[in-house]
Amino acid sequence: MNKILFITNRLPFPKTDGRKNILSQYCEQIKEIYPDCSIVNLSFVDEKKHLNEKPDFISKVIELDPPHFFEKIYNVVIHSFIRRKWPIQVAVYYSRSTHHRIKKIIEHEKPDFIFYDMVRLAEYIVQCESQTIMSYDDLLSLRYKRQLQWIKYTPSLLGSFAYKLPKVIRPLFNMKYFQSLLLKFESYLLVKYEVEVAKVFDKLIFTSPKEAREFQLLTTHPVCMGIPMVFETKNRMDKRSIDKNKIVFVGKMDIPHNISAVLYFYNKIWPKVKMHSPNAKFYIIGKSPAPEISELARQKDIIVTGEMENIFEAIQDAAVFVAPLLFGTGIKTKVIEAMSIGIPVVATTIGAEGIFYGENKGLFVTDDSEEFVEYILKLMNNVELNYEVTNNGYKLIDEYYSKTRSISRWDELLNNQCITHS
Repeated sequence: MNKILFITNRLPFPKTDGRKNILSQYCEQIKEIYPDCSIVNLSFVDEKKHLNEKPDFISKVIELDPPHFFEKIYNVVIHSFIRRKWPIQVAVYYSRSTHHRIKKIIEHEKPDFIFYDMVRLAEYIVQCESQTIMSYDDLLSLRYKRQLQWIKYTPSLLGSFAYKLPKVIRPLFNMKYFQSLLLKFESYLLVKYEVEVAKVFDKLIFTSPKEAREFQLLTTHPVCMGIPMVFETKNRMDKRSIDKNKIVFVGKMDIPHNISAVLYFYNKIWPKVKMHSPNAKFYIIGKSPAPEISELARQKDIIVTGEMENIFEAIQDAAVFVAPLLFGTGIKTKVIEAMSIGIPVVATTIGAEGIFYGENKGLFVTDDSEEFVEYILKLMNNVELNYEVTNNGYKLIDEYYSKTRSISRWDELLNNQCITHS
C-alpha cells in the first residue's frame, strides 16, 4: 500500500480524548504494517493551535472548510426535516464546496484506501478506485435512544458538538421538552442512515467487536470488524501505592454521557459513600468541564481538575475508578485505561459494555446504586482485594487489548482476509 487518506471530523492528535487517541493509534498501526505508506489527514480542524503538533506518522494535514451558516440551515431544513434523509449531525457537517475539494484531492493523491471518521462524514463519499472504510466508532442511534431514558441528568444535549450549530438555535438544545423530541428524531434518522450508508462503503469498523458482530448480522455486510483501542499495562506492580480515600472519574467533561454519569454519581452514590467513609475524596478529571460539573467543585471533598497534562500521574494511586455511565455505546476506553494502570473499576453495565469481564476480570459491574456503593467501599477498605482485582485487570488487558492483536486485525482488514472479528 502506498497511501491512505484519513478524513476526520477533528484532528486525530494530540491524544487528549478517547476518539483522538484511537484515531492516532489507527494511523500508527497502519504505519507499522506499511512503513513506507503515506498517511494524509483531511481534517475539519477543531483546535488550530495543535496543527504544529502533527506526529511523524502523518505525512501532512489538509484543513477542510466546514459549511457556512446558511448552508447548515439549508441542509437541516431540507435534508433533515423535509426529506428526512440526513441526520442533523450529517447536515451540519456537509459542504458542497468541500465535497468538491475532497474529490480533487483524491484525484491528485490517488490513495489506496480512504478512511471516513464516523457517519457524520458519510456524505463526503467519492466514487473512485480507492477502497473505502467507514469507522462508525459506535452506533449513535442506540446511544441517543438510551440517552432518552436519562434526560434529567443531561443538562447539555449535544455537548461540544453544539458549537457546530448556528448560535441562534443553540438555546433550544437546553430545553428538556425540545431535547426529548430532538433525540427521538435524530435517533429515528440515524437508525435508517447507519444501515443505508453501510452499503456504499467497502469495509466497516467499530471500536467494539460486539457491536461489529451485531451490525453485520443486521446489514449482512461482508467486511465488518471491531478494532478497540490498544492498551499496555503501565508500570506494572503487584502491589501499587494506594490512597484508600481516593475515587476518580476520567472523561471529556462536556460530553453528555460523561456529564450525566458524574451527576448521577453525585446524587445517588456519593452521599452513601461519604456516610460510610467521611474522608473519601472524589476527583473529576477531564478537559472542558460543563458548568454543572464545575459547580460541584464547591462541594467539600470534590475536586474538578479540568484538563491535565499527565492523567496517569493524577490517578495512579486511586483506590477506585468509577464508571457510572447511564447511556452510551461501544467500549468505554476510560475503563480499559484504568485497568491498564492497575486501578480497580466499578461500573454500570453500560460502562462495562463490550468488555470481556467476568467474576475475576478486574472490575465490578452493577446497575444497583446500593451495590455500587458496596463495591466502592470494599475496594477502599480491603487492600488485598484491591490488589487481586488489579492483577486480574492486567490479565484482561494482556489478553484482549494488546498492540499485536490490534495490528493483526488491521492487517486482515486491509488485505481482505476478514469477514468479521470477535
